[in-house]
Amino acid sequence: MKLKLHKNGVIILLIAGCLLPVFLTSCNEEVVDFDANNCKKNAPFVKTMGFNASNSFFSTSDVKTMGLLLLQSDQPGNPNARITKTYQHPSWKKGGWLAPILVDDAGNIFTSPAPFINILNNPIVNNNTIYRVDGKTGVMEEFMRLPFADSINPQNPYGIIGMVYLCETGTLYVSSVAGSRLHEENGHIYAIDLKSKKIIDQITHIDAMGMGITYTTGKRQLFFGNGRNSDIKSVVLDAEGKFSGSPDIAFTLANLGQRGDDKVRRIRSDHSCNLIVHGIEFNFNLIAPREKQETIYKFVYDEETKKWTLSL
Repeated sequence: MKLKLHKNGVIILLIAGCLLPVFLTSCNEEVVDFDANNCKKNAPFVKTMGFNASNSFFSTSDVKTMGLLLLQSDQPGNPNARITKTYQHPSWKKGGWLAPILVDDAGNIFTSPAPFINILNNPIVNNNTIYRVDGKTGVMEEFMRLPFADSINPQNPYGIIGMVYLCETGTLYVSSVAGSRLHEENGHIYAIDLKSKKIIDQITHIDAMGMGITYTTGKRQLFFGNGRNSDIKSVVLDAEGKFSGSPDIAFTLANLGQRGDDKVRRIRSDHSCNLIVHGIEFNFNLIAPREKQETIYKFVYDEETKKWTLSL
């Protein structure tokens, strides 16, 4: 996964807010601003290390280098651009192979282990661990360990697979499939208050992937894909960042695209508040394909029918 840095902020691959100057009323009568969730900031140490923030990004996708990398390219926004500069702090390898990348409003970076290469450097007992890279010093340390299942299942090497951040409340949402088995959906979505390092809410028995937050329907909503099927669900977030009610199916990727059974890798909103969904093939096994087969879908919210529809 990659995270692109810009002069005026940070674009998170798993989450993006709508940029329209519109105000809507949420379910708890608060005024919700479409711009409200764009608070991410560049990590100060990026400039200190001599990197140009507008041309630089963090990556955990290098199959030859384990851990987090800071890279600088000669063409901002071009994934195939030439890399001109590379940096890795010694502490960035302590978590083994990593996947999710998220930056908060202070420039701190959060990530977690993922055995997408092998499990030799990723003991299963560590896969529910959140690591934090200090935005000022660049040093990575263990931030917190999420609850683990009573028994470890060697057939499921995955733990944390997704992160998103709600700026207004300082809440980090983390999805984990730790403890899930072939026919047992035992995953969680945790809502974590970053200041106190406390879990303030959770959704149980859900193996969630590809999360994103939007205000399109006038409420803070967390959207997430399901690792078991092609459905995308949503749940309303209240003023404290907790879950309001139970998740409902918003739409599905079933029978769409080339494969017809895609799972969600990431969800974001475009400038018109449409949901852009990146679908991939995913199963509960350890596969590192040479090429990622990805399909991008755009869903538009119909105000009359109150439904999300695929835009062809």
